[in-house]
Amino acid sequence: KLFIMKVLLVLFASAFFINVNAQKMKEYKIEIAVKASKEKVWEVITNFENYPSWNSVLKMESNNNLIVGNKFKVTITQPNGKSSNFKAKAVSKNDFKSFSATQVVMLNWFFKATHSFIIEEVDEQNVVFIQKWELKGIIASLFRKKIFKELEIFKKMNRELKELVEQ
Repeated sequence: KLFIMKVLLVLFASAFFINVNAQKMKEYKIEIAVKASKEKVWEVITNFENYPSWNSVLKMESNNNLIVGNKFKVTITQPNGKSSNFKAKAVSKNDFKSFSATQVVMLNWFFKATHSFIIEEVDEQNVVFIQKWELKGIIASLFRKKIFKELEIFKKMNRELKELVEQ
């Protein structure tokens, strides 16, 4: 009986720790300096139809007007050619500055990822383009390092954006 009580206590404590830890947000951010106006960068990153012509990493479909509240299809392609598909929902839009989309798997406590595209204006012809992910949930807690390693591919997208808009 005492053994069963100890096992149950350990399981309860573990579940509590995982749940508390899962609610803490994990953040990952990459950025690149770009010699272009915020308007030019905004035009490129919000034109989802044109992504295949310059972006080898990310494809977004079915929300070309970037309407907050609308869901759209996202495809991420890894260097080995494998791709992952999921649905995201546009959750914010601030013209020429930022937009964000969220993906939820099951419920927020299990996995929630918010991906933000941010343009910070340095001056009229220079910006810093930032991609930021905020991850929450048990999956984010358990697989944070693996997820962050997977997100490294977006550095390539940033370089491709820079090359395109600096032409």
